[in-house]
Amino acid sequence: MSALLAQWAEWASGLARLPFSAALRSSAWAYPAVEIVHLAGMALLFGSIIVVDMRLAGLGRQLPVTLLLRHALPFSVAAFVAVAGSGVLLFLAHADELAANPAFLVKLCLIALALANVLWFHTGPYRSLRAVQGGWDVGTAPPAAARISAIVSVVAWSLVICAGRLIAYV
Repeated sequence: MSALLAQWAEWASGLARLPFSAALRSSAWAYPAVEIVHLAGMALLFGSIIVVDMRLAGLGRQLPVTLLLRHALPFSVAAFVAVAGSGVLLFLAHADELAANPAFLVKLCLIALALANVLWFHTGPYRSLRAVQGGWDVGTAPPAAARISAIVSVVAWSLVICAGRLIAYV
């Protein structure tokens, strides 16, 4: 395990020495602009996710789940692309420092958990939406699996935000 961590730190140190990384760090506007994209993307991502997750948790049962997802999913995907892309740039600028930061490593693990939950929801509970006559699209409580997925999602993405904020203090 320590060899793997040493390899990770060496790789990150090499990334931090790249001319592009140095340019990001030294620019008066580039790093702050990337940070703004990251924060705005996270706000859009969390906002679109929370609306869907509240419905999946059982609130607003008059809203069709399929319609809500059809409208929210493009925003979630676009926001995630913006967050992931800007996150990679932020990492490049300080890769050597972030590679050893426990809050950053926890954040990466939480993102992996949140994405696994999304995949599990879309390949599991969401497929059952139309499998049963009448389904649970409107007017009925979502199945327990969908409600659990919603709770995991809200908790995981909230903790991603917390871990991201703690990076500066750990």
